[in-house]
Amino acid sequence: MIRTLPLVCSRCGKEFKPEHQIYYQDDYIAQQIRDVKFVCEDCIRAWKEKWQIAQADFAEQDYVLTVTITLADGTVYKNMDCTPNEDTEAVVTGEDIPAEAQQRLYGFYKAWRDEQASRQLKDCFFQKEENGRLTATLTTYGGEHYEGVAVSRGEGGELVTDDELPGYIRDGLLVALESYEAQEIMLDTRVKPRSQNAPTTMKRRQNRGQWPSTYQPFNGSH
Repeated sequence: MIRTLPLVCSRCGKEFKPEHQIYYQDDYIAQQIRDVKFVCEDCIRAWKEKWQIAQADFAEQDYVLTVTITLADGTVYKNMDCTPNEDTEAVVTGEDIPAEAQQRLYGFYKAWRDEQASRQLKDCFFQKEENGRLTATLTTYGGEHYEGVAVSRGEGGELVTDDELPGYIRDGLLVALESYEAQEIMLDTRVKPRSQNAPTTMKRRQNRGQWPSTYQPFNGSH
């Protein structure tokens, strides 16, 4: 049986006739067509006008990327989980955002990502002076250069420097210092020469025939 269905906007509640296409909002609990949340074109235009992004601030912690979005009308959406998509050059969030706004958001994300990459350490060299003072000379991928920065450890193991450094420089410098200290420990560890006399345990094993007195290399021939 053919039936008719009046189109009622789920946002403004008005009955409408679509101009070109029908807009609807995803609703996974909808069981039949009457449960679909249709949206009229007037509400779609208002939705797109609302999502004029003025500023977007990204942050990453424990591999979780979030964004705080400020709209042109002053509305702020704080610390929303987001996922960039390089194929579509868009950023998806938990909010319903028009495709155009998602692409604009990707522009903010790309600028933030490039800035983060430029802050990474490209080179870092440590030098220990005669008085035991340790200094670092480092360069970032963005071209920032710091030379002869005195570094040490505080009582709690934290990084201590004589110079005021940006937080991202300190973070990278601490990672480099940890690697340097690990290498120093390895270099300071000396392998003691083996004793000419075989250990007692080895002698016992040889007496039991577990250690042959002559070495015969395996060459695959009989």
